This record gives sequence, structure tokens and C-alpha cells, in this order.
Amino acid sequence: MTSRQHLPRIAAQFATGLFSLGFAAAVAAAPVAVATYDFDDGTLNANEGGVAALTAIDPLGANAFVSDTVFGASKTVYRFDGNSTSADNAGLELNTTGLLSGSAYSVDLVFSFDADGPSWQRILDASNRSSDNGFYVQPNDTLQIYPVGGGPNTWTFGAYHRVTLTSDAANHVTAYLDGVFQFDLVTPVMNIATYGAANPNNLLTFFADNLVGPGQDEFVDGKVSLIRLYDFELDVDEVGEIDPNDNGGDNLGGGTDLPEPGSLALLGLGLAALSARRRR
Repeated sequence: MTSRQHLPRIAAQFATGLFSLGFAAAVAAAPVAVATYDFDDGTLNANEGGVAALTAIDPLGANAFVSDTVFGASKTVYRFDGNSTSADNAGLELNTTGLLSGSAYSVDLVFSFDADGPSWQRILDASNRSSDNGFYVQPNDTLQIYPVGGGPNTWTFGAYHRVTLTSDAANHVTAYLDGVFQFDLVTPVMNIATYGAANPNNLLTFFADNLVGPGQDEFVDGKVSLIRLYDFELDVDEVGEIDPNDNGGDNLGGGTDLPEPGSLALLGLGLAALSARRRR
């Protein structure tokens, strides 16, 4: 039988164990990107070796690497500079052949749009600019997958935001603004395979609007600080586990790493027990 005088020490050890276990669970490993572009070296190359570089869409020759303050830290960003005529839109594109193994993928972006344009502002396109369907900031300044639906939180022009889009093989598309859930929709709009021969290189296009079909010229200038691509659909916990500050030492994020609810409860128990021990 355990003697009475040993009980406080055992309780303290138990509390310390709970604290350690809760802390370990709270700092779960972030999901690993297959391609990361942070522009710090003044190129469109990926941080990972053997991964395709981004390609500039720069019909006016005005795109440039510039220094800017992103979430309080100075870093190099890529400015896309065009005009509202679709043929003169600027942005970036990425050939995802061999990079994404299937229809499921996620994109995590940190970027800003200069000003509210006359209508919509394209964020991401999976059709090789062959369709008006895509991911936008819509006229009421919230995120939307056109023509399906959108989210509640308001976009701020002239400021950096972190935007995360996930898509799975069953066409579930989920979006987050600054780490906050916006919507979950069922639509093939962001499935690269949807567009077949219209997109033979499996391109993802950033910021430039469609060149054919209705609704052209929906574009506004801006700056991008970070693009991360994942070869699977991130779930809500994984979106929260992406460390916004862990990218070449720069402060690139728009949210915080939040422990999962179970970890928070365990951490709280450990802290409470440890506090009780100190009060004694």
C-alpha cells in the first residue's frame, strides 16, 4: 500500500506527466508540402529540390520581386502587375504533372490584392484559363467558388491574408480565410481532371482570369508572399497545424497553431494539477 507521505510526490509526478503529454500533443507535426514557393531568393523556384518552378504570366513585363512587410516581417514577395483585359492579366501558373498524384490536393497562399476591382478577383483556376468557373474574391468581398457558393468573412484589400483551399477526389472543396473555416461545397470546379484536354499540363493558375468564355477581365494587381501545395486534402486540424512562421525563418502566416481540443483539455489538466502543487 502506498504510504500517505508519498501521495503528494506521486500526484506531482502525475501532473507533470499530464503536462508533458498535453504539450507534446499540442505541437503536432505540420503536414508536409510537396512544393513551397516563398520568393526569398528572388526566383520562382521551389524550395524543394527537383520540383517544377512557377511560370510567370507577365504580358506587360511589369511583374517584379519587391520587398514588403508581411504580417509584421520584411521579406521578398512577387508582385503581379497587369490590367483588367484578360490578355493582359498577370499572375503565375504551375504545371502539376508528376507533382499531384490524383485529384486530391490543397493550396495554402499568403497574398494581397491592391484594391477592390469592378467585379470579381480571381485567386485560383484549375481549367487552364478555359472557364469562368474558379476560386474568387466575389463582389461582396468574401471568398467564393463560382458559381456554387461562398463564405462569410470579409476580405480586406491592400492587406495580406492567408487563404487555404482543399479539394478531394469526391469533389468536396473547402476554404479557410486566415485559418478560419469559410465553406465546404461539393463541386467539380476545382478538380483539375474536370477540364481534360483543355488543361493537358494539369496547370493551376494563380490570379489571372479566363481567356475564353463569359466573365473575362476579372483581375486586380497584387503581391504574393507564399504558395504551398499539398498532395492530399488537408483537414481542419492539419490546416491549423501548418506553422505560419516556419518557412525560411520568415513570419509568413495569417493564423496561429492551435492544439486539437483533446490536447487542450489534457494540457489544462496538467496545468491545473501543477498549479495545485505550487499552491501547497
